[in-house]
Amino acid sequence: MSLRGRLRRYTELARGVLRGHPGARIGSGVRLGGPGVYALERGCAVRKGARVWVGAGATLRLARGSAIGARSIVNVESGVILGAGTQVSWDAQILDTDFHRITAPDGTVRQHTAPIVIGEHVLIGTGALILKGVSLGDGAVVAAGSVVTRSVPPGVIVAGNPAAPVGESADWT
Repeated sequence: MSLRGRLRRYTELARGVLRGHPGARIGSGVRLGGPGVYALERGCAVRKGARVWVGAGATLRLARGSAIGARSIVNVESGVILGAGTQVSWDAQILDTDFHRITAPDGTVRQHTAPIVIGEHVLIGTGALILKGVSLGDGAVVAAGSVVTRSVPPGVIVAGNPAAPVGESADWT
């Protein structure tokens, strides 16, 4: 690793320590806001310019080896879990809330938030959008620009808007 790479790594680790998350790498310009719980395990990363909000009573859990990509947006009102080794590319969004309440004509209020569970070794492509209530099984792959509105089984590749299965994955690197 070059001197520049080592310096960046140590700086990111120092940001993690200063923000109360020892062992987590936090890039420059990252915004971690909200009164909720950040459970950032050693070895996880939040890349440059990412914006994360965790609301009251909610938890964001990043397992070892998981990473949120540069300039990505994560909004948590109930709960978001990223499993070990999961990688979120740049400019992706993970939103477990609609940010507003919608009332049906009969007067019932529709559910506006639901937890998101992302399994281990999942790959989420650049510009993808993961919406409330979705579970992504271990080894799933979400193609760039996809809008995921429904849960994805383990090892399945999804693409499109709304995201639909297009194949299976044995592994990715």
